[in-house]
Amino acid sequence: MPNRRTARLASWQIWLLSLSGTGLWLTGAAWLLLHYYGQTEGDFGPEMNPLEPWMMKLHGFFLIPALLGIGGMFVAHIPKGWHHTAQRFAGIVFSVVLTVLVVTGYLLYYAGGETLREWSSLTHWIIGLTLPAAFLWHYINGQLVRRRRKAPAVHT
Repeated sequence: MPNRRTARLASWQIWLLSLSGTGLWLTGAAWLLLHYYGQTEGDFGPEMNPLEPWMMKLHGFFLIPALLGIGGMFVAHIPKGWHHTAQRFAGIVFSVVLTVLVVTGYLLYYAGGETLREWSSLTHWIIGLTLPAAFLWHYINGQLVRRRRKAPAVHT
């Protein structure tokens, strides 16, 4: 159960977001490798790797619990965390990164023009690959802020 006085997530939320986030990152990275370096030679030239569509299906599968977890953060984590000004900037950056990924992922499937689709793809995979760094920054910053709050004041 989450601590009602802090912005800390419940352990089940941490597991849900960690597992789905890891699954998204791994399937996205695997798709990139297969798409750009895993083509097979067919009768008429290079062909898509047969695992590529499966990586996208798994990527979509992991997106479902990730979106549920992100939605859950809007209930307690973000509103309660807003009061922690030392952590606010890192949280905003992380939220923007997640928003860009959701929007560009949507555009990849539903954008009409090829130019918009190309830009969405490039933005999606570049930001997606950097997501672990954005998460670690938010998490480690939160740990440091928490430690500073708990540290006894030194009087001289």
